[in-house]
Amino acid sequence: MIVALFDADGTLYSAQYGRGLMRYALAHGRRLHAAAYFVSLVPASLPSALKITHNERFDRATIARLAWLLRGWNEAQGLRAFEWVTDEYLLSTRREHVIARLRSHQAKGHLVIIASGTFTPSLQVLGDRFGVTDLIGTEIEIRNGCYTGRIIPPVIKGVDKLSQIRAHLSQRGVQVDWSASCAYGDSYSDREFMQQVGHPVAVHPEDKLRVLALARGWEILESETTA
Repeated sequence: MIVALFDADGTLYSAQYGRGLMRYALAHGRRLHAAAYFVSLVPASLPSALKITHNERFDRATIARLAWLLRGWNEAQGLRAFEWVTDEYLLSTRREHVIARLRSHQAKGHLVIIASGTFTPSLQVLGDRFGVTDLIGTEIEIRNGCYTGRIIPPVIKGVDKLSQIRAHLSQRGVQVDWSASCAYGDSYSDREFMQQVGHPVAVHPEDKLRVLALARGWEILESETTA
């Protein structure tokens, strides 16, 4: 089977999930939660700022601690947040030329998978909007019907994104024709799953991914005219 793998943030839309969730949280009485979140990121941001580590380490911390914004909310409250973030924040910046590719893969009968650091219940809302049911997101802990403010590792990024994609396909019993398959991503950390397919596509790529894409002859998709 041919698969089409899609990242979400920066790929299907230009907005950032974390900023949208932060905006919703601040508008719904979560200022103390937001303050704690920002303070918690200071130690994690220093190595990145000093170029000691790659930004992926900081990105993982931001996703993991983003769960603090949901702490104490029940699933219904969380769903309202996820729907607002998806419909009012993320999809207002949707990349139509990339979504056209997704629709084309669906029309051809390819297995479309969205894999993202986005929290799984939120990614399910996004999947509903695109008719995609194969979704791989970062799991978020729920106890007694409420969010605890913790994730269930791993954060779906880098090598973990690739390993979770492979595990998902294995669980479904899908035999993949990797040479005929496609992958769409915008960040350098997406290279892990992009280089597994025969047709990687760098979508509005950040600088390091652009350099890699040019060096390897990967397609670069940046405007609606190239869809």
